[in-house]
Amino acid sequence: MELEEFYTRMRQEVSGYSIAGREDSSAFLIWFLENYFRIESQTAIDSVCDHSNDKGIDGIYIDEEDEIIYLFQSKFSPLNNQGQGDNDIRNFIGARRWFESEASVQELLDSTAHHELKSLVQRAGIIEKTHFDLISVFVTNKNFNQHAEEYISGATNLESYDSRKLFQEYTYFADEVISFPPIDIYLSNQSKINYELPDGTAARVYAIKAKELIKLDGIQDRTLFYKNVRYSVGNTRVNKSIKKTILKESEHGNFFLYHNGITIVCGTLEDPADDRIRISNYAVINGCQSMLSFYENRNSLSNNLYVLVKIINLNINMPLVRDITYYANNQNSIGLADLRSNDSVQRSLQREFTELFGNEVIYRRKRGENEGEGGVFIDKDFAAQLIEAVYYGKPYNTHLKQKLFGEEYTKIFSRRIEASKIYLAMMLYEVVKNNSNLLGNEQIRAYGLATFFFAYALFEIMRKDELANQILDNPKEYVTVYRNTLNNTLTTIWGLITPDINIDIEEYTEENDGFFDYKNVFKNATFVDHMIRRVKADYDRLIRRNVDDSFTNIYYNELASQNTNN
Repeated sequence: MELEEFYTRMRQEVSGYSIAGREDSSAFLIWFLENYFRIESQTAIDSVCDHSNDKGIDGIYIDEEDEIIYLFQSKFSPLNNQGQGDNDIRNFIGARRWFESEASVQELLDSTAHHELKSLVQRAGIIEKTHFDLISVFVTNKNFNQHAEEYISGATNLESYDSRKLFQEYTYFADEVISFPPIDIYLSNQSKINYELPDGTAARVYAIKAKELIKLDGIQDRTLFYKNVRYSVGNTRVNKSIKKTILKESEHGNFFLYHNGITIVCGTLEDPADDRIRISNYAVINGCQSMLSFYENRNSLSNNLYVLVKIINLNINMPLVRDITYYANNQNSIGLADLRSNDSVQRSLQREFTELFGNEVIYRRKRGENEGEGGVFIDKDFAAQLIEAVYYGKPYNTHLKQKLFGEEYTKIFSRRIEASKIYLAMMLYEVVKNNSNLLGNEQIRAYGLATFFFAYALFEIMRKDELANQILDNPKEYVTVYRNTLNNTLTTIWGLITPDINIDIEEYTEENDGFFDYKNVFKNATFVDHMIRRVKADYDRLIRRNVDDSFTNIYYNELASQNTNN
């Protein structure tokens, strides 16, 4: 990817985070947190302040494990190739004083700073964490000028990103690639271990320079990892540890001892000379995060940084590859959602979707799967959130993905949850999302937890209607044959209830000094239960005033209208 293509792609991706009431610099920071800090989308949004008067702080993220408070400031220019001086960075460093002690944090909370910054500080519990390390992160799509570079080089506890560094560390998802052409990997250390199974499957273990590994095709667009159960695990302790070792050249000689290694499967494995091997049709099935860390920090790699590499000569489409992938990753610290991607429940659901919808609706067991294909995509993570929000009435838990794939996994993906029910839940979600302009509060229109909440509200309204109850219990025919009728009915219902929802939110805002803390309240079970009761009561009054507004009557009127038009 060339720099100009990166600029175009970056602006397109950043624009996807732009909503009314959110500044461009905030949208840019959310994009940065997702792509470089590898924070989940919901957490990234919740970590950023959308408003001005934020005391120079645009975002806060707490690393509980390493006890670090990250403070962010972002500068976003509408033009490419602009310069960034040192004044903004100096002022940003000065803003750290608000977080140096309990007294200074309390002073911030008592100040005229915007309610959202105060809410973020309180939500993160920072007043009890002033003993944590403070690291300032300045990010811009401009280019640092000489003054900025000089200041940055002398600053402590400062991480800085300009457009050149963003481009250097950028990775993205492209279409899956099944086969790579042959490539030679040079061996400085020719020691190896040979292992061969009775069926002829051969495996070899080498010590290979990281510099050689990053020459493999498919790292930047991540197609090299398409056989892995995950593509990246985010800003984890393991990632940070790898990066820390890469950046400390004196530790490069020990990296081989510290690291668990990388596993590659390949269709062919040859020895054209003593100092090199040749592989083709290859994929990395364990070590994705290490390879990405090598690539992102490639300018810091030395000739002393060797990696333990296991190369298995095996057709990458063989079932054995799936088992090797599972067990290789199961030995490391890996997200439960990643390990679930290849289990029988997820494979069964994927087959159900294919049988019910063909290629029209594609259920993805892992992120990036079937990226280049058409149709509607439902990721397993999204499916779990839909089930938790709609069928279990807990939209306030939808940001807790590890919990959904851990202790609650069996409950969520139970036998009663089938493809048609997941699709119906998505229809509720999409009706809200596609018609969010009916919500008076602009900030909640694109807020994920709010959308899950309103999808659950539609579900609760359906539960009060006999026909709708039948649909919820057995939706297969209604999400296929009568999908348009159902979608139009739900859209009409949504249009009927939003005026009262807007009044309810306005009243709640007035009761709380004119501030609707949307990033907090939709995570609060008490608020959710209270608002659901109000929405249901509002709809009951609506039906009493006009029975034609019931779900059943709207559905049959819509069906009759469609039959007439046909």
